[in-house]
Amino acid sequence: MTTPIPRLAKRPILIAALLVLLSGPAVALEQSTSPAKCDSPQHHELDFWVGDWQVFDAESNVLVAFDRVEKQYEGCVIVESLTFLTDMYRRPGVKVRLAGTAVNRFDGDRWLQMWADNQWGAIVLSGAPNAAGNMEFVTVIPSRNRDVKLVYEKRPDGTLRILQYVAAAGSGKWTKYGDLKYRPNR
Repeated sequence: MTTPIPRLAKRPILIAALLVLLSGPAVALEQSTSPAKCDSPQHHELDFWVGDWQVFDAESNVLVAFDRVEKQYEGCVIVESLTFLTDMYRRPGVKVRLAGTAVNRFDGDRWLQMWADNQWGAIVLSGAPNAAGNMEFVTVIPSRNRDVKLVYEKRPDGTLRILQYVAAAGSGKWTKYGDLKYRPNR
């Protein structure tokens, strides 16, 4: 009959195993101690979006949200924090207004955006400048059996417009569902 090992006696074994794992190949992956270089022209394609914004519904010109967009982590990541003041995108049955965050990163080929909120869930998009020179993001994987497209238009007056489209997954038949105007929050 074997004697069970007390819980406290197992901890040195666990710690030793973790030390072996941490000192193995994973440590060898670190090739350089210099910081990431996020200063290519592509890394600046979304700089026009960085700022503190008032967000208006383009049709009614009503203030609907505030959006803060910041470059973080040595300029490699753009983080968005969006909070709605109206019920414009409130999901039926949810007691609070829409609020969410997006993390954006240029991956060497395209931009990746991961959006998560308190209403509809999460979505991953991939983006690049389109033929008109606007930044265009499209879902990587359909969300709730639909595709989403966002078009960011930089305006000469320093404002921004974000057009939002939806389509049945894989159909490519886009329907506009939102048109937001961004003005600097001064």
